[in-house]
Amino acid sequence: MRVALGQLDMAWENPEISLSRGEQMIAEAARAGADVIVFPEMSFTGFSMHLERIGERPGQAPTVQRIQTLAQRYQIAIGFGWAALPESAQKMGTNRFTLVDRSGNVVTEYTKIHPFTYGGESDHFARGEQIVSVPFLGRQISLFVCYDLRFPELFQIAAEKSDIIFVIANWPAIRSAHWQTLLRARAIETQSYVVGVNCFGKRDGMVYSGDSMAVDSIGNILGILSGREGVLICDLDDRAWSLRKKFSTRADRQEKLYGEYFSGKRSVIWEE
Repeated sequence: MRVALGQLDMAWENPEISLSRGEQMIAEAARAGADVIVFPEMSFTGFSMHLERIGERPGQAPTVQRIQTLAQRYQIAIGFGWAALPESAQKMGTNRFTLVDRSGNVVTEYTKIHPFTYGGESDHFARGEQIVSVPFLGRQISLFVCYDLRFPELFQIAAEKSDIIFVIANWPAIRSAHWQTLLRARAIETQSYVVGVNCFGKRDGMVYSGDSMAVDSIGNILGILSGREGVLICDLDDRAWSLRKKFSTRADRQEKLYGEYFSGKRSVIWEE
């Protein structure tokens, strides 16, 4: 699978300008023969809590419709993030990661399970409750968003079926070392390909260095883009499954035991 990482310097709360920049990246990725291009979290607005400015109605979101059109025009699959307005009886919006195929059909959509409480996101966005794993271009993939990266349990569950995991983010430069380390750790722990797509630039008082990267199933960095806007092209082979068969760390996991600790059935012996 040839993947394009679209490290976008989006215009703050201005999807029209950002989508124009994004289209240029989509065209570049298509010319490079990429199967899919993936953009950062809240791809065309930046990480804004102002739902009244950036929120879109699920089922009729202009950004989703625009991306579907671009996928058809350039014949490339596109993964992107956007902010959804509350549905029915919900009081808060949701932070979504949508993937469409080259024909513009929605392949899957993921809602961020861990809103970033430290940054106030959980005051505006409800948490998702579903891990997704879907077939895509002959592989099995899962989608996550930003702060989810700090919770390895999600990735272990997803990797039961998926061998490629996409993570989109607005991850600030001040914590870039965490971003890079955790992407590699999630790949090594799950023996999966992990593709992390971050943004670049300055918005709302925050600086973003990018550092979008693709990591293979033993933790090698296949490519990284830092310090500028741009498109990074990486090829992902299918060796994760052969690695898992040869050196199966999953076979040694004690999930029943872990579950007993999480559920309170078993306690840690604390010695002083």
